[in-house]
Amino acid sequence: MRPVFCAALMCMALWGQGPGASSQAPGVDESALRAHLAFLADDVLEGRGTGQRGGELAVRYLETQLQVLGLAPANGPSYRQTVKLSGIRLQEEGSGLRFEGPKGVLVPALGSELAVGAAAAETSLAVDAPLIFVGHGIAAADGSRDDYKGVDVKGRILVMLVGDRHSGPPMPLCCQPGNFYGRWTYKFEEARRRGAAGVLLVHTDASAGYGWPVVRNGWTQERFQREGSGQSGAVQGWITEATAVKLFALAGQDFRVLAAGADAVAFQPVPLPLQAKGQVRSTVRALEQWNVAGFLPGKHPDLRKEVVVYSAHWDHFGKGADGAVYAGAVDNGTGCAAVLALAQALVHAPLERSVMFLFPCAEEQGLIGSSAYVAAPLWPLERTVLDINLESLNVVGPTRDIGLLGSSEPRMRALCAQAAAATGLVISPAKADPAGLCFRSDHFPFAKAGVPALSPGFSLDGGWDYLGDKAAAQAKASDFLNHYHRPTDRYHPEWNLEGLMQQVRFALELGRLAGTVPNPR
Repeated sequence: MRPVFCAALMCMALWGQGPGASSQAPGVDESALRAHLAFLADDVLEGRGTGQRGGELAVRYLETQLQVLGLAPANGPSYRQTVKLSGIRLQEEGSGLRFEGPKGVLVPALGSELAVGAAAAETSLAVDAPLIFVGHGIAAADGSRDDYKGVDVKGRILVMLVGDRHSGPPMPLCCQPGNFYGRWTYKFEEARRRGAAGVLLVHTDASAGYGWPVVRNGWTQERFQREGSGQSGAVQGWITEATAVKLFALAGQDFRVLAAGADAVAFQPVPLPLQAKGQVRSTVRALEQWNVAGFLPGKHPDLRKEVVVYSAHWDHFGKGADGAVYAGAVDNGTGCAAVLALAQALVHAPLERSVMFLFPCAEEQGLIGSSAYVAAPLWPLERTVLDINLESLNVVGPTRDIGLLGSSEPRMRALCAQAAAATGLVISPAKADPAGLCFRSDHFPFAKAGVPALSPGFSLDGGWDYLGDKAAAQAKASDFLNHYHRPTDRYHPEWNLEGLMQQVRFALELGRLAGTVPNPR
């Protein structure tokens, strides 16, 4: 028997006593957490891909662990909440775009220069539409910025910049619902509202927060969307910055000059005398995926009607077309293992309020599972006190501080300060968020719906205040970007989990506070 299976089975045996077996409130068990992490990132789960066998195995493992702990199913008799999806996979043969203009034709290479797909679940899409550059494609709800300036873009393909400005101060650290205009998901949504024929985003490492291989890998594999949510007849995709330079030159424009000018509030859309033509062919399937959730009733007869949620997405990218396994150890085996370990700690000492342990599906596909949960919550959102989302946790080493992405309500931040002090940490100062991390994890749909929500410790930049050799630790943490969304995000038994355990103890203390104090919202 493989060691990882032995460890997982040992955890199941140790936890078999269920709730109430101990009158004491145990802390988080690192050995159990490590066993879960090793198993969830093992090749036998094949990267926990959406719509793949490995994803189904992950779901079965999670619901089994919740059952072993004695947690109640959160969805009536079931630990699962069904989310209906459409799967769309590009057929590279017969697919492609070309751009025609008075100065010639440009045909970017699929994969290396262009990532493209249909915006809806349709097998064949003919593309024939003019182009227009709309800067960052932002139309702020408060009227502070409008990159469209009243121009009718219906039937056009919009070329846009990623982020909310190409240079200068990046977007602030803020997860308020109206402040996510730099996200590619917002840009697609705004284009759809205006009846555009599609969107081409211009990728840069700085504005996206990740390299082109992340884009390429995400769009050459099967993509998913909630059933019936796509935009029929539209195309979506990305082009590299080098391709944008050539494309704009074909239109008689200087891309870098226009991109710099797009930062100005007075920016005006620039029609490009180019026609995009081509074909996008896809294979399409309908499927079901599942959010997994267990429930721990609270002790107080009135407060138990309210709930604290711990969440962590279970999915990653699964097995690629080339057979490579995207194990997703850090992203997000760490978060899933942490939530299971938190459940183990809390099940022996229930809070005044109830607690839900939620594992959303399809986060990597655009926060689909958490958005589906918020649209049809298993517990009323008005009685949901807080979502504590665990995502891509620290496997480098211990720190002096902890970062907080998410809600900024004063009461909740005060609880966070209490939790940090109780665990020997300080809250990191707010910092710029050029990669839009605030909007890239499952706390955001909760925050968007008005529920206080946080992702404590979520960072891909290695910017925390590490103990010991700080420079070496930060370099090691920053190196994760070389493995992010790639097959090399794998579990290593020699990982130092002291920093991860700090984050989990903080989450435990924050949950205990939110689950006990009156009126935390």
